[in-house]
Amino acid sequence: MNKYASGIAIIALILGLFAVGGVSAQVVGVEERVVSMPAMPAAEQFGNFTKLEILPRYGNFRLQSGESKEMTITIKNKEKKAVSVKPNIVIPPFSEYIMDKEWITVTPASADIPAEGSQKFTLKASVPKDTSVGYYNAQIAFTDEEMPSPYPQPVPNYVHTFSLSIDAWTPPIIQVTTPYISDQLEAGKEYDYEIKLKNTGDKEVAIAPKISQENYMYGPYGMAKSAFPDSAITITAPKSVPAGATESVKIHVKVPADSKGMYNGMIDLGIEDPSLQRFGGSGGINLNFNVWKQPTEPFVKSFTLKQPSPVTIEIGSSYFGDLYRLAMFAGGMSASNAKEPSFEIYLEGGTGKAELKLEKTVIKGGVSMGGQIPPWEMDSTGIYQDIGTQHIETYTANVTAGEWKLKVLPRDTDKFEYTITIGE
Repeated sequence: MNKYASGIAIIALILGLFAVGGVSAQVVGVEERVVSMPAMPAAEQFGNFTKLEILPRYGNFRLQSGESKEMTITIKNKEKKAVSVKPNIVIPPFSEYIMDKEWITVTPASADIPAEGSQKFTLKASVPKDTSVGYYNAQIAFTDEEMPSPYPQPVPNYVHTFSLSIDAWTPPIIQVTTPYISDQLEAGKEYDYEIKLKNTGDKEVAIAPKISQENYMYGPYGMAKSAFPDSAITITAPKSVPAGATESVKIHVKVPADSKGMYNGMIDLGIEDPSLQRFGGSGGINLNFNVWKQPTEPFVKSFTLKQPSPVTIEIGSSYFGDLYRLAMFAGGMSASNAKEPSFEIYLEGGTGKAELKLEKTVIKGGVSMGGQIPPWEMDSTGIYQDIGTQHIETYTANVTAGEWKLKVLPRDTDKFEYTITIGE
């Protein structure tokens, strides 16, 4: 037997052993299956629903514990025959806060709506006492018709529904006069602030103010370096606020001499207040400080006069600097340490300095009363926060033709604006 014939015989012997299972322990089988997919509903089936118009389709109630509220839902029958509807309260099972069906009543309990007619339903929602603050959701299904799906659904997707959202809330027990402190600081100096906390409840509330460990400041390349460490801030406060009383939290900032840039942080007041649960916090005061140094070289703007002419120059500190804009939108701030802006102004040309005459000075400002807390809820003392002042100075001069330079050295302002008017 040659080598070729011998090889064929060996292969045949191995295949024979597989056939009788002699070496089945060495064989790994691969099974091919055809998995059948559920058939999608025909396109025409998606339109085979009862034609009902529900107005409105959504509602939102903001209720405190023990409160109730009603609204009207109108259903219009677009069919040419009568349609029976029966409101069914459906509570989504996948939610952090789950309401009970007993919170909602819909009347009438059922109705036969005539062809091309309408029916009004009254929905009443009641939030029981001692309900946890949070957002609760429910649906009112007026028929049992469901949207078709090729797969089993854990919750029926009804067609004719009204969606209701309930914001269960409670007013804050502790009211804070200033939820945001924003100020302009100089390196090497010290500053003091005072936050008032008023307890509007009937029980003593414990507080434990401290610098939050979740202070982050991002720059264009990720985490930015803070102007100074948290240790530069000292907090002095009582351990609690008695019922009906107002206490002060005092904040002392000792700015290191080598500081520069921005400090963004928060003081966690450690307040045990149910109204704060939804925000996952315990009350806080946002801090925003800009540490800077006075410039030593003036700003220079060159311009040309083709002929002798009177010139009017207007210089003004920018009221809407980034520092103040952040504070305004945050809802209250304190900039008690900011000094009054001022300017050293020169107009120099080929013939020397022009004589500038100060014609007028305008002082503009804005005041915040805390933003989030109505002023009548707090003691009047200390509710007014000066959120920035704009100083505008107007100068005139008679200037000869030639090249001129306006030089401005600002003091106690991080932004300013200028206007040069040539001629009457």
